[in-house]
Amino acid sequence: MKKKIVSVLLAGCMTITLLAGCGNGNKDAGGQEKPAEAGSEKVTLDFWVFGGLSEEPVVFQDLAEEFNASQDKIEVVVTAQDWGSRQEKIVTAYQAGDETAPDLYALGPCIEDYGIKMGIISPIEDVLPGIAEQVKELMIPEVAEGVASKDGKMWTIPSWVDLSPYMMYSIEALEAIGLDENSVPKTWSEFKDAAEKFAAAGYTGYSVPMSMDNYSDVNNEFNYWNWQLGGAPMNDEATQMTMNDEHAVTTVEFLKSMYDAGTFSKSAANETYMDRHEQFFGGKCATNIGYTYINGILTDMEVPEDFEYIMAAMPVPDEDMEVDEENAFYRMVSSNMEISVSSLSEKVDAIEEFLQFLIDQNFWHKWVTQVGARTPVDIASYEDETLRAETEKVQPDLVRMYDEGTLMEGVKPKPAYGGVVEVQTTMAEYLVDVIQGKYPSVEEGLNELNNACQELLDEYSNE
Repeated sequence: MKKKIVSVLLAGCMTITLLAGCGNGNKDAGGQEKPAEAGSEKVTLDFWVFGGLSEEPVVFQDLAEEFNASQDKIEVVVTAQDWGSRQEKIVTAYQAGDETAPDLYALGPCIEDYGIKMGIISPIEDVLPGIAEQVKELMIPEVAEGVASKDGKMWTIPSWVDLSPYMMYSIEALEAIGLDENSVPKTWSEFKDAAEKFAAAGYTGYSVPMSMDNYSDVNNEFNYWNWQLGGAPMNDEATQMTMNDEHAVTTVEFLKSMYDAGTFSKSAANETYMDRHEQFFGGKCATNIGYTYINGILTDMEVPEDFEYIMAAMPVPDEDMEVDEENAFYRMVSSNMEISVSSLSEKVDAIEEFLQFLIDQNFWHKWVTQVGARTPVDIASYEDETLRAETEKVQPDLVRMYDEGTLMEGVKPKPAYGGVVEVQTTMAEYLVDVIQGKYPSVEEGLNELNNACQELLDEYSNE
């Protein structure tokens, strides 16, 4: 028996419309929100939801339907948007003004780009301080302070977080090269050696997804290794590119050596992150970088019932590699479905009522019960007797780590660099070419990458 396959990510811009109509027909001549009166048109809140597992937009849809049915003043319209086109759609709508932009977004990370740099979203703490205070009390502190906030101010309401990365191994592939779950590679050199043996045994040993359909796949893969050395694509202020420093060179030389050794998929240049997941769970790839939401992917993908894998720690740099211990880290906490408020929306009262409804409905817990994946960020999901039991059925390891006090131990928020969408696209394009050996040396390719991205960064900074 195989598990039924359904679409994991929404391939296009699917609209889930709870009520047809315009989201701006409730303003008076002065552009202000009109109070709802008996027989008057309802206030409409447009809510754009970007990406996620197939069930995630449905959570927002179901909650909106419940909210809409609970009162007659406000109607929430949820539109599930394609993740890959988020930048273009959000910026275009913002530039067009409040007649086009939604009132609420769900995506992430979004504070640096869409908040601090572009001003597209407003801090929750500024717009709705009462909501912010409740969220801080209900949420795990490391998430409220590290993921949802910047410089001590809460900007967003994360729906969930992921803890990543981990290295996943096919048990069958491990056994094929004489290893098992207790003898997985511990260092980069051991991992490369194993990847070459996997390839010789007929598997894809390790492969960076290099399709430009989602440039972030390429950059994420680079960062997962580079962060271990203490590297980063740019400085903390997002003013200076560092893609040609010693850490970046070491990282790309390592990835290129894997490519040169034939461990990559033959179609890696056209593959995305999800393609690699499908190949891994289909038994073609021996390894795969995974996250705590991996069980959510399993429910959405065709996986043989007898397929076995383990999730282990990422291989660490070899002793002879230069590591900046102060900045190096191996696991991060990141979120996606962060609810944020459009800076253009004047429907503050309606937004507050809807967000209060979400809080009162144990909103965060639904990513455990309804989606069957993700890491819940509310304390109640781990401490309330009823909710804890439901969490434990889906994520028993997370409950165990919470009890041990290790759930957030040693993790850092995923670094975010404001205003770098074009920079990241350019960075990914160069990385693909450098890894594939299209430059005389890694150093030369990264120098060109760094210069090209620095020009874009300077241009953005001067706008």
